[in-house]
Amino acid sequence: MISPEVLRRYPYFAQISDESVKQLAMLAEEKRVPAGTIMFRGGDPAAHLSVILKGEVSIQYELGNGELRTVDNLVAGDLLGWSALVEPYRYTAIATAVQGLELAAIDAAKLRDLCERDPLLGYRLLTQVAKLLAHRLEGARVQLAAID
Repeated sequence: MISPEVLRRYPYFAQISDESVKQLAMLAEEKRVPAGTIMFRGGDPAAHLSVILKGEVSIQYELGNGELRTVDNLVAGDLLGWSALVEPYRYTAIATAVQGLELAAIDAAKLRDLCERDPLLGYRLLTQVAKLLAHRLEGARVQLAAID
């Protein structure tokens, strides 16, 4: 469990009730990840939705020719692992810790159960995920436009 105040620092949780934030905090744990660690690859089960508390993560897609393209770099305050909330609950990219990370990692299965019981929480989180996806899609579009 992490402190609910940790989650309250981030805009993703601004419009979520105090009780729901407390429940989210009970599902979360602080994790440390060393620089250079591949955290997940596309196709892996999405086990966590995380808030980056410290550090940086590179998000890459593998092109058909095997080349890796960076589409985003996530830093403190960003959400990592949106796939934890969207079926089929599998990561879609490669995430690598560029710097050592501190994360508030929320268990995906328990989070989905909580969202089923608290639909307003689910709506608020999915709204934030939709914003994140729009940003990530724009990054992918820019990268694809740069391909020879």
